[in-house]
Amino acid sequence: MSRSLQILDDWLFAPKRDRRSWPDLLLLAGWIALAGFQIARHVMWRDEVRALTIALYGDDVIAMLRGLHGEGHPALWYLLLRGAHAVFDRVEVLPGIGFAVGLVTVALLIFRSPFPRPLVLLLITGHALLFEYVVMARNYGISALFLFAIAACYPAHRDRGVLLGVLLSLLANTNVVGAIMAGAFLLFWLLDLLEANGWRWTPQLTNFAINAIIATIGVAICAVTMLPTYNDAAARDWSHASPLTAAILSLVNPGATSLGALFANLLPGIAGSVLLFAATLGLLPRRPAFLAAIAALLLTSLFFAVAANGAYRHAAVWLCFLIALYWIGWSKVATASDGLLPAIGRVSLLLVLAIQAAAGINDLRNAATGAVASRSADLGRLIASRADLANAVILSEPEYLVEALPYYVRNPVFLARDHRFGSVVIFSRKGRMDSDLGETLRLARELRETSGAPVIILLAYRLDEITPDQIYDEGKDWRTFRASAAQIRKFREATTLIRRFGLARTDESFDAYLLN
Repeated sequence: MSRSLQILDDWLFAPKRDRRSWPDLLLLAGWIALAGFQIARHVMWRDEVRALTIALYGDDVIAMLRGLHGEGHPALWYLLLRGAHAVFDRVEVLPGIGFAVGLVTVALLIFRSPFPRPLVLLLITGHALLFEYVVMARNYGISALFLFAIAACYPAHRDRGVLLGVLLSLLANTNVVGAIMAGAFLLFWLLDLLEANGWRWTPQLTNFAINAIIATIGVAICAVTMLPTYNDAAARDWSHASPLTAAILSLVNPGATSLGALFANLLPGIAGSVLLFAATLGLLPRRPAFLAAIAALLLTSLFFAVAANGAYRHAAVWLCFLIALYWIGWSKVATASDGLLPAIGRVSLLLVLAIQAAAGINDLRNAATGAVASRSADLGRLIASRADLANAVILSEPEYLVEALPYYVRNPVFLARDHRFGSVVIFSRKGRMDSDLGETLRLARELRETSGAPVIILLAYRLDEITPDQIYDEGKDWRTFRASAAQIRKFREATTLIRRFGLARTDESFDAYLLN
């Protein structure tokens, strides 16, 4: 290792030198300022608001849980949202809970972790803890919270009590990747006990077995809540590929799966895989942690390859698991002075975290320049500025554009393909798959006749830019849309363009038309 890398390694991988509170308070205050700046400029995206809509479904929690069954997520996040809304009765509980979870997570890192402050700074300014798990109000941030809470509690509770089992059970009910991490942590715990006490039955193993049962119950609750999913359009289509081949490739090249999102998909799959595997090598001084990190990496990659596609928010759960293992093994990791492989591991981890920090800087740039994930807030302001639109019915193409609207407007929303009012789209291959602009116009006229209210039509397709009669996919292997030249002409004659909204960082932008 070169002299400069050695100095950096010594600076970032060292025991925490002091426990003074004021530098830690400054770190926390700085993080709050940066996160708060982004939250103030953040526009809720459909995946965020969809969870709140589902959480508020039904007259009681039992009805909500029935509606949630099959959605593809366990219940913990929805219970938090429903409970907070019951107390405050405001939709702002959505970003509020997201920020509160992020705040506790970052506070744990700053005040309880053994990491030196330069490394903590790198962690809390990464894309996960500065944006994705704090500003973006989703259920993945609670995975990071429970993983770090488990790391903080592990030394004192490894051999006694059921706290770790309860935390693992809760972790399993954050999301499916969290459930995988719960299983991987049980593997680490078991190997850690066997390394310490040998291959004999001990009271510590009895305690572990009790906690493992509690955690397994949590995993079972997660599975029962999620399966079978009604969003079958999100399932893998194996009609033209082999799941066995995909599984094998995922085990040797995890960087080619959704785990590559940790590098913003800028690295070739094999380069990302090398970096992912190498980042675990720093745990070699704590061998059970190293084996658990490898197992979690392979299981997560296998899940992404065979069961469902993922995104950064899913992949970062594994990264937080890796950080939790480094946390637990820090006394050995930070004092390991020899061995090439652990040194390579520490440098690789720094490279991964540096990429995360660069992405965090980009998040701040997006907030400063006004780049938003959705134009739903702009539509809300437009409707609020016009009294004639106060009770307008909203129809959209594609229909999933409306899922974010309940956060900003109270107007009734009609789902064209499902032919019903509501704001939660079922991503299913059942029902009407194909539609066209003529059908959209027909539905708009029908809605005006039956409701007597104005009708706003949101189109993600720019009519002056689309190719007549071309078929447009609305999601992989899902629904399609087309518009003929005659349909475009008739639509323009029957409507008035009231606003063309600018582009968004996602596909959630549209032109808004008012039916004449």
